[in-house]
Amino acid sequence: MSSFSTFKLIYFIGLALIFIGGYRLYNHLSYGNIILSVGLLTYAFVQLFLLIKQGISTWALFEYTKTTVNVLFISSVVLLMGFESKVWYYPLILGMLLDFFANIFRRVNRS
Repeated sequence: MSSFSTFKLIYFIGLALIFIGGYRLYNHLSYGNIILSVGLLTYAFVQLFLLIKQGISTWALFEYTKTTVNVLFISSVVLLMGFESKVWYYPLILGMLLDFFANIFRRVNRS
């Protein structure tokens, strides 16, 4: 198995944990915040590792945006798990919106 396939597998496991944890958190079931946090950290660290492995000198606007998104995700986990703050979802939603528009902008630039 190539290393990129391994990272892709870990990335999709992180996405699955985000959806499962978000569902459990939304329905007020137990361990929802832990599963969501593990999923967000897995997702963010895999993306950050692949971005840094690529080389910062070759980054374009999209890579800087992706880095900002992952830092926002990590900060939401810190607010949720570390400080048990009620405003943890603000950086999460801001990161999701930024990620959504960055992906659309990248597709428009490709065309």
